[in-house]
Amino acid sequence: MIRHKLRIQLVTYLYQHVLLEKSIAAIIVDEELEPTSEDHVYLLNNLYNVLENEQEYVAFVKEHLNPEWKYERLLAIDRAILLCAISEFAIDEAARAIVINEAVEIAKVYSSEDSYAFINGILDRL
Repeated sequence: MIRHKLRIQLVTYLYQHVLLEKSIAAIIVDEELEPTSEDHVYLLNNLYNVLENEQEYVAFVKEHLNPEWKYERLLAIDRAILLCAISEFAIDEAARAIVINEAVEIAKVYSSEDSYAFINGILDRL
């Protein structure tokens, strides 16, 4: 699977986590992901990374939000896209510019009209 599709799949898993407050462990079990291929290793690495570091990643985003905004009020899909990108930054999966561009492109398709600019601005500041 190409990396773009894997990122969309990862955002889908994180969206379930954020919106439904479903644990990442439950998402992995529901999807029956096993580290049998490079694709699954990528997904599992990022999911476990978010599981271990979610509070830290949320704190990063909160630091860079407009003081009048609340993280919890952000669209769930935007939070999922941000978690996906920040996880990739941390794991050093791809070049920073590629990760930001992918997050922006995913936001253009799956989020609100202006979310891509917001996500670009937040990720550019991290």
